[in-house]
Amino acid sequence: SFRELKIERSGTDFFGDLRKNIRKTVCPDDQDYVIEKLSRDAVLEGLKKEKYYSLVHRLMVDGRPVYHKVRATADTIGGRPYILIGVRNVDEAFRQDKERAEQVDLLQQKEKNHLEAIMSSAAGYLEANLTQDILLEMSTHLKLDMSPLGTVGADPHRPLRYSDLRRFVFERHAVQGAKQYLAISDREYLIKCFERGEKRASVSFSYLGDGGEPQPCKEVFYLYRDEGSGDIMSFCVIYDLTEQQRKEKELEELEDALRMSRIKNFTSQMQPHFLYNALASIQEIVLDDPEYASQLIGDFTVHLRSCIRAMASDAPLPFEQELSNIHAYVNIEKMRFGKKLNVLYDVAAVDFGIIPLSIQPLVENAIRHGIYQRGSAGGTVAVRSRELPDRWVVTVEDDGVGFDTEAFFKESASGGRDSTGLNNIIFRLDKVMGAKVDVHSTVGVGTSVTVSIPKKEETK
Repeated sequence: SFRELKIERSGTDFFGDLRKNIRKTVCPDDQDYVIEKLSRDAVLEGLKKEKYYSLVHRLMVDGRPVYHKVRATADTIGGRPYILIGVRNVDEAFRQDKERAEQVDLLQQKEKNHLEAIMSSAAGYLEANLTQDILLEMSTHLKLDMSPLGTVGADPHRPLRYSDLRRFVFERHAVQGAKQYLAISDREYLIKCFERGEKRASVSFSYLGDGGEPQPCKEVFYLYRDEGSGDIMSFCVIYDLTEQQRKEKELEELEDALRMSRIKNFTSQMQPHFLYNALASIQEIVLDDPEYASQLIGDFTVHLRSCIRAMASDAPLPFEQELSNIHAYVNIEKMRFGKKLNVLYDVAAVDFGIIPLSIQPLVENAIRHGIYQRGSAGGTVAVRSRELPDRWVVTVEDDGVGFDTEAFFKESASGGRDSTGLNNIIFRLDKVMGAKVDVHSTVGVGTSVTVSIPKKEETK
């Protein structure tokens, strides 16, 4: 792209020449940033901390700024230390990511507006000091006769007790779900919830209003500690469930949309990494073995078509198509792993549907995180399917390194481990097909992932 610069292929002052070329090629707004980040000291310091040192900036190409990514890594060649640097055009992917981020921001703003709307529709609230058993404030639009309790704050020397209020509601007004209300709203129970890290509790029940008809409502207890006194407090929001049920459905739909957006974002980020590596590997063998390269290009086409289909829709397709993609993907991976990778197919059932790109990633995980980690020993991956009276079952097994599933999912829940791929598969299979995913693994033995698809869901 920049041959007209006549950049020297060798010299004694690489970083000095680099600064001059930056002024000629980089977008003016990015030049100072790039000069700073690509100084000798900055690159060396970055490579001390991480294996790869990278940054994204804009190069001027045909008079317009185009996003490029610079990536550097350290290596030893012939006993001497080197820095290897690559530059890649990421303009399309970067702009797509930016557009997706803007879409997610818009959805998150809609969610925030929706939550505010829910709060504005609350039928009442109350605040209590659970530690001291004191009702601090209460306001409600529910048609409840609270006069026997007195007025909150009327006598500061004899404040109303929170426990008296909940007992009064239980005895005078609560009907359906009354015992559950009594148990969940209990101040000792709420204090224990807070102490074990739960900052929220809720209970749904029906109350008997002035009209004599049971009215559904929901109380949500937000728990926190007062910084001054150290007492545990509760801010309780009361909702009329007639309206709340509609709002909750809208919120669930919005949350689903957000999660599906993240799934598609992850898929689009994941696939280019594999596709670039596959193309590079095929390029290396095309001259030595054209026939084999041709077969691999066919497999690559099958896999690419499956990826595009998965990005466009989660509509179920015949399991045979997913199986075809698995065969294509395995053939590409065998190009890299050779005899170290053995894949068995024990397919006893194919007459059912499956969402695209759901089983293939499980095979990919088995190869990359199970078999590949065994090094030269290699291993075996088995893909099995069978029909049971009430469901279809697909299992992916490997005899790889295995992992501690309990620790894995615990770290995933806390954000300490990136399990986006597996969580997306579980979420999509559950939401679209009502399918369940069971993961079993033993360190040093291997891993088994079983997908159970109910027939009643599959036939809808």
